[in-house]
Amino acid sequence: MAQALFRLVLAFSLLALCTSYKNYQTNIPNGDAVTHPCKENLVWQGVGHEFMLGGGKRNPFGEDFAGQSHTWTDDLCQDDSDGDGRTNGEELGDPSCTWTKGDTPSRTGNITHPGICEPTDSDDCKAKNAWEIDCSEGDDFWCEGVDDQDTVAHTVRLDNTKVPARETTYMCQGFSLPSDKEYHLFAVKPVIDNAYVMHHTIVYGCKTKIEGFDGPVECGMYNEDCEDMLGGWTVGSAGECQTSDRGFLVGKGHYTYIIVEQHWNNPLLVADYYDSSGMTFYLTPNLRQYNMGYLLTGQEEFVIPPKESAYIVTGTCPESCLRRKLTDSIYITSAHVHMHYLGAKGKIEHYRDGEVINTWFDVASYSYDLPVFIEFDPPIELKPSDKIVTTCTFQSLDQSEDTKYGAATSDEMCYGFMNYYPVETGTGSCISYGSYDECEILDYYEYLDNAANGLSQSALLAMMSLFLILCR
Repeated sequence: MAQALFRLVLAFSLLALCTSYKNYQTNIPNGDAVTHPCKENLVWQGVGHEFMLGGGKRNPFGEDFAGQSHTWTDDLCQDDSDGDGRTNGEELGDPSCTWTKGDTPSRTGNITHPGICEPTDSDDCKAKNAWEIDCSEGDDFWCEGVDDQDTVAHTVRLDNTKVPARETTYMCQGFSLPSDKEYHLFAVKPVIDNAYVMHHTIVYGCKTKIEGFDGPVECGMYNEDCEDMLGGWTVGSAGECQTSDRGFLVGKGHYTYIIVEQHWNNPLLVADYYDSSGMTFYLTPNLRQYNMGYLLTGQEEFVIPPKESAYIVTGTCPESCLRRKLTDSIYITSAHVHMHYLGAKGKIEHYRDGEVINTWFDVASYSYDLPVFIEFDPPIELKPSDKIVTTCTFQSLDQSEDTKYGAATSDEMCYGFMNYYPVETGTGSCISYGSYDECEILDYYEYLDNAANGLSQSALLAMMSLFLILCR
């Protein structure tokens, strides 16, 4: 996940720069529903900018919007900023120019971009669109080793399935990997069938074959038996590529089963879409120098109250626990924060000798539907004497009840995922449970287990009853 995602990572690392521009979305009708002109499943966040995520040079609508002090006026509504024959109001769902901030526009579907002349491939619009608009589907993937004679290109595809007529659907299917020998998985490439709905894909390595996933099934956001991410894709990416010295061990004695999670985005609620997208996995039997692993940090004991604008949850992997988890230094190659739909901001900080020496992840405008993976080249050394703090900020203004930690979409999570090597040196997790770190919890369970071995049945039942009362 290094070279091929480089351009994508650069784009996502600028997300924090566009946070203020997202506020402008509420100043125009359907400001958060303007889609890419040739990728209907991708929202153009910075409506007034040439750069899709906001910031940088303004497009024609952005210039006109700024000229009206970032306010929706009759003049701005009736203007045709991009020169494609439709007024800004017609493109944004307010053809009569009656919308005011906070109201629901008269039309919320079929929203087009007021700053991009469409159709983009017409000669007239090619002359009017003064910058290159990316309408590719990510076919330019290349990674060192994919063309080697002994590389196995293993392609899996979702069974052709009807896409529900709703904005967001998560669909999963399980697949087997070659198990005749050991392989290093070093690259993945998307196979896109329906670009109108494909938003992103995450590939999970499973400890064992999971029943119920032989065909496509709607799925949640988490499966405890398949929690190790082996790869992924998101709109705009051509694929993922590891450097030539490392890969994920799969095949005989390792991961032989995966679950591919597809996120379909159908904002226009089209009823007759189908999709059979998938992934191609590049496997080499020539094992590389380093085996990749996943380090999981975060917090698993929290409740988010309703009506909170910024509720902060932290999970700490302290020096005392990391020393027990690592036998030597490991090298972090990527970082990702995982929350659900209340997630607003995410951060992962790396401490040494009591001071922050690296911030691995810092996204001020988090979206579960637009995952961000930060890559490090060169990798960052994590010593056993270091500390990791994962911080998640949640926004629950629209909630009327508490939201607890859990695996359901309606629950929340606060995790940091890090790729690292060598896997032989490290461990899979260093999570907090309330004010306790993982090592303290493991010590407590070990104490209970040892104590239980010397108790009578009645005493053991009494202790269990007390434990249940305390945990209520």
